[in-house]
Amino acid sequence: MIEPRATGSEAGGPGATGSRATEPPATEFDQLEPEARTVARDPGDGRHAWIIGGVILGLVGGAVVSYPIAALGVLVVGVGILRWITVDRGLRGLVVIRRIERDRVVCGDLVELVLTVRNRDPLPIPWLRVAEALPTELQLILPDKAAALDDGGTRITGRAELRNGWTLAPYRRITRRVQLVAGHRGVHRFDVVHVSAGDLLGRTIGAEERSMPANLIVRPRLVATTALDARHDWRGERATRTGRVDDPSRFAGVRPYTPGDPVRRLHWRATARLGQPVVKRFDPAREREVVVVLDIETRIDDERQVGPSGRQTEADQLEELCIVAASLARRFEADGAACGLAAAAFSGSPRRIAFAAPSGAPGQSGRIGDLLARLGSFPSTTFPALLGGMAQLVRPGTQLVVVTARDPGPFLVGARRLARSGFAVELLTMGGSGPEHARQARRVGLPARAVRLDAEWRLSRALELVG
Repeated sequence: MIEPRATGSEAGGPGATGSRATEPPATEFDQLEPEARTVARDPGDGRHAWIIGGVILGLVGGAVVSYPIAALGVLVVGVGILRWITVDRGLRGLVVIRRIERDRVVCGDLVELVLTVRNRDPLPIPWLRVAEALPTELQLILPDKAAALDDGGTRITGRAELRNGWTLAPYRRITRRVQLVAGHRGVHRFDVVHVSAGDLLGRTIGAEERSMPANLIVRPRLVATTALDARHDWRGERATRTGRVDDPSRFAGVRPYTPGDPVRRLHWRATARLGQPVVKRFDPAREREVVVVLDIETRIDDERQVGPSGRQTEADQLEELCIVAASLARRFEADGAACGLAAAAFSGSPRRIAFAAPSGAPGQSGRIGDLLARLGSFPSTTFPALLGGMAQLVRPGTQLVVVTARDPGPFLVGARRLARSGFAVELLTMGGSGPEHARQARRVGLPARAVRLDAEWRLSRALELVG
């Protein structure tokens, strides 16, 4: 017999999975069930009190030759024995599985949290409660009927805890799906699930804390960058300022040695065979390499000051910077360029620099989005130091797009030095002083543009060119 399955919000209704009277054969779902590590357990209480109380009532009834009192004592002892059995087995056969449908989403997307409970014992569980603390950045979406439930159902307490309640028959499985909104960039961690069950009298028969670690990576929003095309050449169709960059993996033969060729390019076997020095020849690299250099240090120095009225804060400005960096990475990937990212911030790794090497592999913009999701708000080093070290991270000829929201004066000297070394350095400035900062960079010979989002970062859809 195949167990009928359905999902919804109420146990036993459209939101519950069907039940059966006997244990079903093992299925693929059962084989994939993870074993969650139990980190704490409360076995319940009251087992001994029922038995001791029943024995006392029975002895009293026998002493006074009262059959009703003796029968009541036997009934209480029976309840105590049943409670003893349910406490011992109430959570032993209970399986709780919590999983996230997608572990990588973009800020503002819906996230579906799937919670499955199964009773593998022949004894029913009169009531079961599963509670879990939610990251504060995730917003819970409640159906109207679930919000009106007085007991059971799905609810959120204090905007921080998700609680679910069921009644489980023997060998029954119930699946419930909860929708969340990813409201903020970051890596959101789920871990401990609190599981408690009770008997028909409302007393707790067991409580556990089960560790089910899972991570949800929320990438920055992506916005359109078409506004930059009118006055800026992102496709690299202008004449290059540097010579071609040879790709060592594209061997194209040999040519005679000329003064100035590096010794490491000599092809020794061909030199010995031909009797004259020859060097290896390589085809030039075909893909354009672009690295977005993100300055996470923010300064609120314009009319949008920090204040209780909800105007822009430094945290909001950091989110805008990450949105611009992620959107540019997607644009460069669509144009066929090998894109990368560099930022002077901690990203959950021992490295002090968050760096994604330029790559044209499929999904590179997604990997850059993951790195942006992990970025902290505190710089790991100064931005001029990061910019000065780019010559050791990428090869000459790479285009460096600097995204900043503060005065570029402290690092303009380093940017000009990179430009003279063969790097194509360009600036994108943001903030209320962005146009003035762009003019400041252009005065020293660096191409620069001032941009902003068309709305508050949670609602933005495109970049706007403002200078």
